[in-house]
Amino acid sequence: MKTTLTVLLSGLLLCGCSQKQATSASPAIDLVETSKAVAWSDGYVIYIGKRHGASLEDIHVSHKYSNGATASIFAEKGTVSAGSVEDPKDVNSVKIILENARIVSGMTMSVTNELTLVLHKAL
Repeated sequence: MKTTLTVLLSGLLLCGCSQKQATSASPAIDLVETSKAVAWSDGYVIYIGKRHGASLEDIHVSHKYSNGATASIFAEKGTVSAGSVEDPKDVNSVKIILENARIVSGMTMSVTNELTLVLHKAL
């Protein structure tokens, strides 16, 4: 009886561990979700209002630099794709292209027709 209980508990423990590993191994593109602020490496946090496949709407990105300064980026439309500029097969990164992005940093605001961000999954 003791042996059976030990084997059963060990099996449950192993199933629980493998489930967590599978979750943490999900591709970074799965983190681009609607109505949820998601933290990325290098101080980025992104919020997406709507997502339809690769199409994004109502995008807000905030970035905290290592010196403590912050910047906010707003765009009504954009697209997302897996990977980075250097490596399109990088499952830990996403490339987001924002259209008509407004960048606010301190007291300065600028507008750019197209802004490409490469975000890396926070590990």
